[in-house]
Amino acid sequence: MKKLIAVLAPIALFLTACASTTGTTGGNSTATTTQQLGTAALKIAINAKCTTELNNLPAWQTATKLMTAEQKTNIQGEICGCVSDKAPQSVTAVDLATAAIDPQVRATIVSNAVTKTINACVAEAVK
Repeated sequence: MKKLIAVLAPIALFLTACASTTGTTGGNSTATTTQQLGTAALKIAINAKCTTELNNLPAWQTATKLMTAEQKTNIQGEICGCVSDKAPQSVTAVDLATAAIDPQVRATIVSNAVTKTINACVAEAVK
């Protein structure tokens, strides 16, 4: 999964250079398009990290022992979907730009974002 992220993130960033911003919105379109693609790449990385972190949580391992594989997958998808949606809100535009350049920074940003949001999303899923 890490190899997939390592391949997808640079591709998404490369594609941002190819984005066309013709229209009436002016120069801000480039920044918006770049941010959207950066956020999309970040969400992919966050979802992968969430899955790993969730599977490593002792409480998750205990809670899912009696679940069917389908139930576990559904709840995991709900939790990590929540994390993917909420975690980028804690990442600044500067962090996104830095993450685009430095893979180590990207890994740290993703890890911090997941850590900040995973418990809240688990609590939401349990309700």
